Amino acid sequence: MNLKEKTYHLGGLQLTYLLDQDTLQMAMVLLPEGMHGKYDQRREWLQIPEMVRLGLDKRAWEVGSLCHISSSLYPQSKGAGETLKYGPATFAMHYKGQTAETSGDRTTIVTTLEDDNRCQIYHTVVYETGDRGITVQTIYANHSDETVCLDFLTSVSLDNLSPFAAADPERQIVLHRFYGGWSLEGKHREDFLEDLNLERSWMCAFPESEKFGSIGSYPVHRYIPMACVEDRKEQVFWGIQLEAASSWQMELSRDGDCCSFSAGIADIEFGSWSKNIKPGDTFVSTKAYVSAGDSLDHVCHQILNMHHKAADQQPQVEQQLPIVFNDWCATYGEPSHQKTLEYAEMLQGTPVKYIVIDAGWTESLEKSFGQGRNGDWNYSVKKFPHGMKKVAEDLREKGFLLGIWFELEVTTVGAVVYGKDYDAMHLKRNGQVINTGGDRTFWDFRNPDTRKYLHHKVIDFLKENQISYLKIDYNSSIGIGCDGAESLGEGLRLQMNAVQNFLRTIREEIPDIVIENCAAGGHRLEASFIDLTAMSCFSDAHECKDSPYTAANLQRLVPARKNQVWVVLNECLTEKEIYYRLAVGFLGRFCLSGNIEQLSDSKWGILKHALNFYGKITDIIKYGEVVVHRVPENTNMYHLQGIQIVERKYQNQYLLVIHSFTQTTGYTYCLETSGLSVRLYLGSPKNQPEVDGNLLKLNHIGPEEGLVVLLSM
Repeated sequence: MNLKEKTYHLGGLQLTYLLDQDTLQMAMVLLPEGMHGKYDQRREWLQIPEMVRLGLDKRAWEVGSLCHISSSLYPQSKGAGETLKYGPATFAMHYKGQTAETSGDRTTIVTTLEDDNRCQIYHTVVYETGDRGITVQTIYANHSDETVCLDFLTSVSLDNLSPFAAADPERQIVLHRFYGGWSLEGKHREDFLEDLNLERSWMCAFPESEKFGSIGSYPVHRYIPMACVEDRKEQVFWGIQLEAASSWQMELSRDGDCCSFSAGIADIEFGSWSKNIKPGDTFVSTKAYVSAGDSLDHVCHQILNMHHKAADQQPQVEQQLPIVFNDWCATYGEPSHQKTLEYAEMLQGTPVKYIVIDAGWTESLEKSFGQGRNGDWNYSVKKFPHGMKKVAEDLREKGFLLGIWFELEVTTVGAVVYGKDYDAMHLKRNGQVINTGGDRTFWDFRNPDTRKYLHHKVIDFLKENQISYLKIDYNSSIGIGCDGAESLGEGLRLQMNAVQNFLRTIREEIPDIVIENCAAGGHRLEASFIDLTAMSCFSDAHECKDSPYTAANLQRLVPARKNQVWVVLNECLTEKEIYYRLAVGFLGRFCLSGNIEQLSDSKWGILKHALNFYGKITDIIKYGEVVVHRVPENTNMYHLQGIQIVERKYQNQYLLVIHSFTQTTGYTYCLETSGLSVRLYLGSPKNQPEVDGNLLKLNHIGPEEGLVVLLSM
């Protein structure tokens, strides 16, 4: 193999492009600075006895590809039905050239690939100074004389894994994934290559691939679009987070002695997606965030840090991470002007800034928890006799900003706009209006009449009533896709682009509005929705004992400064249970709920201490690097065992959020630094830990306890 390498040094990472000068195939390798692949030590041939005798031995490895594609110009891959990678359309793309430009803090590397039909791939890598990761996108450009049907395109592909595989190609390669699921978000799963049945077969006759993702307008359904591949022998992790507002897929594939780890929009087989590219047109893939590091926590932290720039563009009020009070777990769909003011009276003098009226403020159907008759969006005169603007004014006088709930993408049973007269403004599949659950249909945001209607019902309403906080909920998925494009998957992609453009319009017309991204809890915990909004609801786990487990799972997947966590308090809870729930709030953005007006003086005192504590550690929440520690590692979230410690470090300060699930008296936690002392503490006085050198000693903690400790020099 006639191999040529070109390396770029990007902060603490090095990006190397491998070019086979004989075939003009190119791939990229991302590594921590100072590490080098062992390509010169690899065997070149598989040395298959049957093939050697015939003089037809197969290569043990190829350079790989920057991008995997499938199009109508070429036959499909031999792996069709399992994977469309390694097909003729991919191998037809040859290296054409590369440019690298630096402007200010941004370096952009564009590699051009071209086939004999004059179709091109522009593989684009962007690095911004200070990051420990890169973004990658691919652009498909049709310069041929005919329309090309594209039915598979990766955003990023990391081929030749592991670059350290030399004479011992069978290594400890591990795939790390994270589950979605309603109130089940973020559970970590790891699989060795062999457990996935991806050992190298004797002749590698067909491509083998583990394909996973989510389908529909819930981009977080079975999986969250973030995953890592680990070379356990070398202790190197490669992480990919994908922007995925619609159906997406990732694949770990076997390629001779090597593996390929790729991500992109769900293909024709997995997500019913294809796209016609006319002569002269282009198609831009979704964006991928990519990094490499020495641990799972570390590489995830590096990727999440790349999103600070988007977070800093949110309204100024958000920069201090103010606490939210949401009335849902107090009113359960029966809010009122009077109740809202009662909460405001109670919360004056605390760091709470937003008071959010959740579902039920409209003229909704009885006993529907505020879900019936949505889409008309008329406020309930009975519950709010003086109008919503009066509520906002009364809250402002007390120092609060009013928030309100909308499920603006749907219509539900009972609403006028749910009826057949409005079918033309709703999404259809095979000509029929898409209805999920028998009570929920979906606006078509590609339709200008829909956008005009919602501009009046949502944007004008927010402006006229001086509402500062918008909670956007979304309680069903449309599924595989919708009519209106060349494929159902493309219809879905265009719909979700239009939805996100509507959110951008809200911010353009109301620049200071704070938008919360909620989708039946965490069904939209993906990069594009997270970046577009100020906060994202972590889950619908309101009063569950597993809430700290779920919130800790999401430390690797959502920036803590945007990860809104429920803290529901009621008078029926013991002080021990109060501490357990309050501690969860320190795992992200603190969202208080429940009948706080009924709390006793002692419990109210505990709550006020927690709120004031939280107000003093916002920089740690924003910027701290996190490690999740569990003993034992739990897989059954409803039968948790042992202890969980979430450690967040920032500038020689350590915030420890500790939950015990079973008896753990006498537990000792090892810190990386000595000389620390307890600066702030939340928890039962008997549970306050001791610091001895670099050891944190939990001498008296019992089952189902929660505590928070701030340590510093």
